[in-house]
Order: sequence, then C-alpha cells, then structure tokens
Amino acid sequence: LMGRREGFGQLLSEGAYHAAQEIGRGAKLVMHVKGQEIPMHEPRIKFGLGVGYALSPTGADHMHNFHDVSYQTEEGMAAMHPFGILEPLPFDDLSPAKMRLASVIIPWQTLYNVLGYCMFVGGMVSRLKVVEIVRAVTGWDTSLYELLKVGERGYTMARAFNAREGLTAEVDQLPGRFFEPFEAGPSQGNALPPETFEHARRTLYQMLGWDATTGVPTTSTLQALGIPWVADEMQHNVLPAKEEIPT
Repeated sequence: LMGRREGFGQLLSEGAYHAAQEIGRGAKLVMHVKGQEIPMHEPRIKFGLGVGYALSPTGADHMHNFHDVSYQTEEGMAAMHPFGILEPLPFDDLSPAKMRLASVIIPWQTLYNVLGYCMFVGGMVSRLKVVEIVRAVTGWDTSLYELLKVGERGYTMARAFNAREGLTAEVDQLPGRFFEPFEAGPSQGNALPPETFEHARRTLYQMLGWDATTGVPTTSTLQALGIPWVADEMQHNVLPAKEEIPT
C-alpha cells in the first residue's frame, strides 16, 4: 500500500514524522531528526554520531557522519593519521577532541557523496589511496587537503541552503529518548548527557566555521572555502549581524 500510495499506505509513505502529525498527538515520540527517521545506529552507544545526526543538513544520516566505535583503538585511528589526528577516543567521549575528529570525518564522508564513491570501498583503503584513485580516474592532480575542502564546501553549502530556507539551530536536536538511559541489556545505563551534548554541538559549529549560536556558516568561512557568492544567495537576516561581507 505504501509503494502504491493507496489507502493508509498513502499517509505512511510520507514518513513517520508526517504520519504522527496527522494521526497522533503531535510527533514528540517519533524517532527522527528534521523529519528523517533514525537509522539503526544508536547515539547512546555512539555519542559523537548523535551530534552528527543533529547537525546533518538532511536529518538523521549515518553516511555523512562518523561512527565513534571505529576510532577507539590505535588500529582504528590509523586512518586519521594523515590528518594529524592520532589519539583514540572512547565511544562515549564528547570532548573537543572528539569534535575535532568529527570536523574532519564528516566533511570527508560528504566528499564520498560528491564523488559518487561507495563508503564501503572507502573504508577498505586509506584516505591517501582515495586521493590516488581520484587522480587516476579524473586526471586531476589533487591532494588530501584539497579533497577535504571539497567535502567541507559541500557540507557547508547544504547548511547555508537550509539556513536560507528557514531551518534554524533549533532543529539541530535529537529525540528525547536518546537522553534517557537503556533500562537493560549490555548498554544498560547508557544515555547522552544533555548538557555535554549541547556543548559538543556548539563546539562543532565553531570548528566547522559556523556561528556558535545560530549554526549559520559565517561569511569568513564562505570566503575561506572559495564560495563567497553563497552569502549573496542567503537572506541578509540569516547571516550573523556582527559580520559584514568583505569587499
């Protein structure tokens, strides 16, 4: 019925958030971010992933995101050595060090979307090998730094688009259930601490070059990424008032 958009399937085909608004008492219990349902990956086990869900321009997304459990060991962290990030971090860490990790991995994962590159293949080879692959396929004499900037540019442009369309920092949140501990099982007691999550979210804003309060990319960031024209595409009242577009 959902595939054919027939009967009750028509409503469900619009997603859980919209269905709850239509037939429930609001959508407070629906597990979503920005209207997109949560994937199978649990922020009470992968704390940083939860921050990535909240910031994602498309809603809860585990693809242009990072999975904390992959970076808890020396072996797992080896993939980040080319970026100068060396120290493993536990899954429930939300320190500035974890946000620094996020500020690199999230744009790098966004790069895979830009390239049309399978992240499973990307996970099997080093980041430096990805650079070699892009050079071989395109003839572009690029670098690790330049490809990272491509990812940053794409992620920031998506953020700027959302800001122009009226999405504010208020929607960069997670369902309340993730701040409630598991009551049983191997992860019993695990929960995202609300204040730590909020601080991490604002820290990542700043590391990505966004305003700490509004989450809007600053004009300086747009200039640094070589896309100053994006500022002209955004409504004037979206950009932080304290900044002026350089001439």
